[in-house]
Amino acid sequence: MKPALVLIGPGRVGSAIGLLLHKAGYPIGAIISRKQERALDAARFIGCNPQLATTDLHAATAGDVLMLALPDDQLDSFSTRLGDQVDLPEKTTLVHFSGLHPAALLACRGPAIGKLSIHPLLAFADRRMAVANLDNCPCAIEGDEDRLALGQELVAAFGGQGFLLSGDAKQRYHTAASLASNFMVTLNAWARNLLVDCGFDSQQAMELMAPLHRATSANIFNLGPEQALTGPIVRGDIDTVALHLDSLQSRSEQEAKLYRCLAKATLELACNSGRLATDKAEVLEQLLKPRSLK
Repeated sequence: MKPALVLIGPGRVGSAIGLLLHKAGYPIGAIISRKQERALDAARFIGCNPQLATTDLHAATAGDVLMLALPDDQLDSFSTRLGDQVDLPEKTTLVHFSGLHPAALLACRGPAIGKLSIHPLLAFADRRMAVANLDNCPCAIEGDEDRLALGQELVAAFGGQGFLLSGDAKQRYHTAASLASNFMVTLNAWARNLLVDCGFDSQQAMELMAPLHRATSANIFNLGPEQALTGPIVRGDIDTVALHLDSLQSRSEQEAKLYRCLAKATLELACNSGRLATDKAEVLEQLLKPRSLK
């Protein structure tokens, strides 16, 4: 018989994973939220009995596996409060979904309480899209040695591909994920705004960039970053880079500074690719140095 699950924090991550695990035959013991309407909405989304939706933390005793789908900064304090207020049954397993923190962060008392972390390497912007995207999604698993098999079982049940990760590596792992996802969003918002300045509306700007995105992503994963790199830096087009800087400088010093930082990292990648001549790399390096204050 599959262990009963209790979902605490029914946001996008918890709701998407809860739905898939419920479909896979895992019984839901309770869905707990600070707001009753949010717990009810998650219960309807997951497809379980709405009567399981509650704000009562003591309902956590209805599960063998407690899924703490909470923001990273709340996990420590919440797990402490959970341990202080609720007498959890022995052999209960606490699972959090943070890519940053190790499972050991969970401060719930009791030597028989297991701790586990599962992190799908996925952007959860929308819970319905996440349900589809979790299929074959790589998922980092970390925690107590005797609970790792449970982590693999849960990941396989919701359709993911589990891999083991050391707790010591999680901060660097999460930084890598943020670079690959969050900062990409920020850069595209910046690019969109520049296109809006050219006279396009936001929707047109995004549509214009879509083929570029698809081709760049395909190149990165088919060729590797060094060979996927295109553009003025790897070509050694010094005048083009100078004009980029002039254009951004007219908008704001902060944008020009950010361009310089990104261009310096791109310059290193271009040099590593073996496609940029040394003399042009030296000129670009000088061009990208911070402007001196007068």
